[in-house]
Amino acid sequence: MRWVYASALSVLLVVELVGLGLFAKGFFPYKKSIPGFAGREDQPMDIGRGLNAPATAQHNNSGVSAEPQYDRLVLMVVDALRNDFVFGNESGMAYTQNLLRSGAALGFTAKAQAPTVTMPRIKALMTGTVPSFLDAVLNIAESDTSSSLKHQDNLLWQLKTHGGKEINMFGDDTWLRLFPDMFTRTDGTSSFYVADTVEVDTNVTRHVRPELERDDWGVVVLHYLGLDHIGHLAGPKSPLMRPKQREMDDIVRTVHEIVADQDRKRMAADAQAKPTLVVLLGDHAMNEIGNHGGNSQLETSTVFVFIGSGIAGQPMADHGRNALSKLLASNVQQSSLVSTLALLFGVPIPKNNLGLPLPELLGGYSDRERLHMLQTVSAQIYGLVRANENNAVAVDLQQIIANPAVYAKADCSHIDTAG
Repeated sequence: MRWVYASALSVLLVVELVGLGLFAKGFFPYKKSIPGFAGREDQPMDIGRGLNAPATAQHNNSGVSAEPQYDRLVLMVVDALRNDFVFGNESGMAYTQNLLRSGAALGFTAKAQAPTVTMPRIKALMTGTVPSFLDAVLNIAESDTSSSLKHQDNLLWQLKTHGGKEINMFGDDTWLRLFPDMFTRTDGTSSFYVADTVEVDTNVTRHVRPELERDDWGVVVLHYLGLDHIGHLAGPKSPLMRPKQREMDDIVRTVHEIVADQDRKRMAADAQAKPTLVVLLGDHAMNEIGNHGGNSQLETSTVFVFIGSGIAGQPMADHGRNALSKLLASNVQQSSLVSTLALLFGVPIPKNNLGLPLPELLGGYSDRERLHMLQTVSAQIYGLVRANENNAVAVDLQQIIANPAVYAKADCSHIDTAG
């Protein structure tokens, strides 16, 4: 009988080990990333120019062909900013809602992916990649440096290296751990003093006006933690929540007014100057009791609000109570931020990006420029596909030029290739 029990236990042990292996493979999937950093030489040939250019000229196109739309960026991250905190009827963010109603801002519900905690979400926002559950563990270790993005292609590196931007950061010190040596001026705050809902934000706000009124910055990152802390302490229906939303709304107003005034002066003095783009966003949202980390509808529904000169929103004839309710369902992927901002600022898209640009933000470009942008994003994502799939086959532009009938279904004759 002993051998029967031993055999049964052996079989159970093998089944358990196989199950554990399958779980680990699914929960921590191996994803091959492309090493190095994208450069302008990685940009594909402009298909619009290539189809109409002489054969000798078809290989001379490199770099980004479209002019940048903006030359300065303010990223205002409000931790755990759920979409109804901005777009809902009970929102305390009146100024932001007025910008959206008037068409001076564009708003979206930005869908985050689990794990909905800060470190993996910042990684996803700056690289365009899908986060790992291992990052949720590393998120707890404040001293951890293994998750640094110092050697991984990311939007901040591209803006600093190819865009020549000075980058400053104030707020959640997770940014300092992820991007060592990236920022010129910083003031980090720990995200783990959850009982603090006041000073953790005051420490950021005290830098807003002095920093933005300087003329030497290109990118400013502001990461506010107080709203997330209120959620953890008392939930989204806490009496502290609406006052905190009003506080964040006041910061949006201050940032918008400062950069708008500066833009008028800069662009009057310099014909080459471009306006400033302000992006209000959340890294993740929160559930009905104020927690996050999972993939429920509430935890993954955060926001993008784009504010700046050239933003072409749709003015809303109905300014009533439910005017912004449609934005609660206007879902886009959070990973879209990287490629969208890279194109708007004229820098290469990070190599491991998986996000598609938001077409609503590209209205300032010609049809042919948008075609080349889509071609650029397609080539970048295809490079990532080829790194992970050996059977992927590339289609060279010269094949399209030599065999136009084969690709006739991809008819682009309506595109204005003259520029």
